[in-house]
This record gives sequence, structure tokens and C-alpha cells, in this order.
Amino acid sequence: MTFRARLQQAIIGLVAVATGASLFIAQRQNDASHREMLDQLFEQQFASFRREQQRDIELAEKNARRLSESVRLFAVLEAGDPDAYQVAKDEMRLDDFDFFRLIDAEGAIIDPPTGTRANAGLFSAKLQEPIHEQLKPASPQNGMGVGYVVLRPEERSPQRIYRVLSAPIRNFDSTVGALVIGQEMSGFESSGETKFDLKGGLWLNGQLIGDAFSTELSGEIQRQLGNGTELTKTENVERVFRHEGAGYRLNAHCLNSGSPFPPAYYVSVFSLAGFEAQQRRLIWQIIALGVGAIVLASLIGALFARQVTQPIQSLVSATQSIQEGDFQPAIIPGPTKEMRRLADAFLDMGAGLALKERYHSVLSMVADRRVAEELMAGKIPLGGELREVSVIFCDIRGYTALSAGRDPREVIELLNQHMGALTRVVYRHHGVINQFAGDAIMILFGAPTDNANHAQDAVQCAREMRAERERLNAETHEPLGIGFGIATGKVVAGCLGSENRADYTVIGDRVNLAARLCSLAAAGEIVMDDQTRAKLPESVLSAATEPLKLKGFSEPVIAHRLVS
Repeated sequence: MTFRARLQQAIIGLVAVATGASLFIAQRQNDASHREMLDQLFEQQFASFRREQQRDIELAEKNARRLSESVRLFAVLEAGDPDAYQVAKDEMRLDDFDFFRLIDAEGAIIDPPTGTRANAGLFSAKLQEPIHEQLKPASPQNGMGVGYVVLRPEERSPQRIYRVLSAPIRNFDSTVGALVIGQEMSGFESSGETKFDLKGGLWLNGQLIGDAFSTELSGEIQRQLGNGTELTKTENVERVFRHEGAGYRLNAHCLNSGSPFPPAYYVSVFSLAGFEAQQRRLIWQIIALGVGAIVLASLIGALFARQVTQPIQSLVSATQSIQEGDFQPAIIPGPTKEMRRLADAFLDMGAGLALKERYHSVLSMVADRRVAEELMAGKIPLGGELREVSVIFCDIRGYTALSAGRDPREVIELLNQHMGALTRVVYRHHGVINQFAGDAIMILFGAPTDNANHAQDAVQCAREMRAERERLNAETHEPLGIGFGIATGKVVAGCLGSENRADYTVIGDRVNLAARLCSLAAAGEIVMDDQTRAKLPESVLSAATEPLKLKGFSEPVIAHRLVS
């Protein structure tokens, strides 16, 4: 993948991550605000029920206190006389209630006479027993209580929900009976679509009562409440569920905690369809913005990547050119100051490499390439080191007569052809050409780098140099004869000269001995000293000479001629 593609990918990735993060944060904030709104809505609705219930409780207590001051009522209550209803009616204000009942001190409900305000024309005689059955918890001994009952005013009329409040009637310190007041509840009927689509119902005796819910939704609510088992564990229940593809939130609050009547729960259900639609619109809006941002970022990224990558690609091409030997490549300057400085630095580096390459080329021409590499690497300091080496001297026999009277340019051309062919042989055997001196070549084995087989390599190299010369002689009209001298031993190897100008060379009597042996060798002969002979295997045949008196050596020297 190219740098431009990676840069665009990174920009698009960052925009995509930012879009995803924005979507996540927006959803979280929207969920939190929506939940807070629902909590407030449920709380307001339940608080409204609480206030209404508290008002009715206070009114029931007020009527009970008023009855507590009626001596005439005490008498009829003790006798269980139905006339007690007429006495109570005269003493109380019942305009806000739909019916009331009186209970004697033993907890028995006194049947009201037909047509009294106690029935208020709501209940037939056949329905008195169900009414009294549901009002049993309203015992004088149970104190103040709030409950909810489901009654039918007529035999075939629909069920209606009534809130009942029981308050004890006291005569000083003794309880002589109880007053039960009932009021029909509103708010559980279907009110159609509202701003918040909030519906309510009553959970009583294992049933969800109220026609605000459809039959299917009512069944799902009952399943969410575990058919009432969940309501026995706590006074408040909260659920979120889905029904027919829409989300709902359910809250159930106990309306009469601690009352002797069966617990009743106000169930509020809020449809989340509108909120989910809003969430979907928000998601699509953010996605649309994100896609637009990605497209815009892609265009801007492509433009920016082009401005950045063109100079970089130019530098990459320039690097390849330098690797191929072109140290002055064309570079496109970048749009920024930093990119232009980088291009200038790269050109300066190329110029430096070109200069270094020229130095290396010149150095390789005036010194052996291995010596040049060691010098370039700084591994050969000024001074010397003791090394065991093998030295070859090779020169042309009859060179003086060959060059006499000839054009120097012809002589140099002849020598260059001769030296070039022999140099290739030397390099094949890991030899180091120390110097060319006229028609002579000085070759080292074992310096400047170690070579454990320097003596064998030197002898084998001399053999192939001789063979190469014989091959050339067969192809030219001017054959040349060459002789070889080889000596092995300790020498001092290193740079000789000053800090500004030095030559790599070796110094020692082995160098002088190799030169002397070379001067004694006839054309095609390879002459070596004792130490060289000692390092060769027995399979290499040689013939020892008589002791030789050589210039510069006080003792006679035994030499060996290599047998072809």
C-alpha cells in the first residue's frame, strides 16, 4: 500500500471514528434526557394520584370525626339499625363521593335500606353481596385504610374502579364502628393519542383493569409483570419491553402500601415508538453527516496526500537513482519549508555521496580494492602491525630490450594489457596488489585481512598467472616471459607516510627475499623460500637449489623451484 493510500485511509478512519463516537455520545445523551423526561412524567402522574388520594383521605377522616360527635349515630350503630345511614347522611357532606357504608364495632357491614344515599342509586340489591365481600378488610380494628375495588353499578353494566377509604368512628377512647366511603376513579379509560402517548391502568387482584390498553398490549403487560409475582417483591417495578415491533416502558407504583386492603398498583405504560423514530432520524442524520464528512475528508485528504506524497515519491525515486549510481537526481521541492529543506539536504547528501564515490574510485585505482575498502572503513590506522604474509614478486624477462626504442605509449598499452590480465587472476585468489613498479607486480596474501592459507593461495595464484600469460602469448605476436619469487614470514604491514599522504605497504626481509628470488627466476619459473615450501602439502612438487648468496642477506638462502 502506498503512502498516499495509507494517509487517506488514516484520515478516513479518523473521520469514521469521530462520526461513530459522535453517534454514540448523541445516543447516550438522548437516552439520558429521554429517561429523565419519562421519570419526571411518571413521577408527576403518580404524584397527581397521590394528591387526589390524600385529599379523599382527609375528607373521609373529617366525615368520620363529624360522625364521632353524633350520639344518635352511636345508638343506631350499636343496634345495627339501618337507620344509621339516614343519621350519617344528615351529619355528613357526601357530594364528592358515590357511596358509603357503615360498619359496626364487630366489623359487620350494616346493610343500607334501599334508595338511601348509601347506594346513591348505583347498586342493585343483587350486587350488595359482592360489594360487602370486597369491603371486608375495612374493619374498625384495622384503622385508616385505602383500597381499590371493582364494582358493577348494574348487573350488565361494565366494571368500574372505585377508591374506598375506611376511617374508624370513635366515641372517646372506644371504637364504635367504621365509615367506608367510595368514589369512582377516572383516568383509566382510553384517552386516545396524547403528546406523550402515556396510558395508565390499575393492577388489582392479579388483573390489569382499565380500557386504555388493547387486549394484546394488556396481555404483554401481564407477562412483563409475571402475572403479579414481580409486584409481590417490591412496591415499584420498572420494565422496558417490545410489543409488535414497538418499544414500551412500564412503571408500576403501589397506591396503598400498608393498607388492610389488597395492594393495588397504578401501571403507567409509555410508548417508545416516537422516541425510537427520533433516534432513527438522529442516527441517519449523523450517518449522513459522517458520510459527507468522509467524502469531504477523502477529497481534502487526496489533495493533501498529493502535496505530501509527490515530494516523498520524488525522494524515493531519487534514492533509487542514487542506488543506480546517479548522484544528481531531479527532486520536486515540497510545498512546505520543511519539505524544501529536506530536498536540499537530500541533494547535499547526493553531492557528498558522489564526491565519496569519486574518492573511492580514485583510491581503488591507486590502491588495491581491498586496501581501499579497509581504508574507507577506517580499519587501517597510520602505523603498522606485525603479520605473517606471503609475498609474490612477478616481472617480465627481457623488459629492457622490449621497451628500448619503442613509443612509450605502445609500451604502456602493452603493460596495461599484461597487468590487467594478471590482476584478474590475483583477485580470484584473494590476493592484494600492493604496487606496480614498472614491469613488476608486488602481491600480498594475508594482509590487510587475515588468510590462514596465504602460502598455498600465493603458489596457486602464481601458477595461474603463469598459465594466463602462456595463453596470452599464444594469441599475440609479442610473447612475454615472466618469473616469480615467493617468500613467506613475518612483516610489518600498515600505512607508511604522513597524516596527509600515506601508502599501504609491508616492510621486512621477506619482502626483499621475494624480490631477490624473482630476479633469479627464469622465464616461466616460480622460485620460493623454505618457509613457503614448508606450508605447502607434499603433493606440490619442488626442487631445492644450492645455497644462494643473495644481496642483503648475510647467510646463504636455500630456495625451491616449483616443478610443473
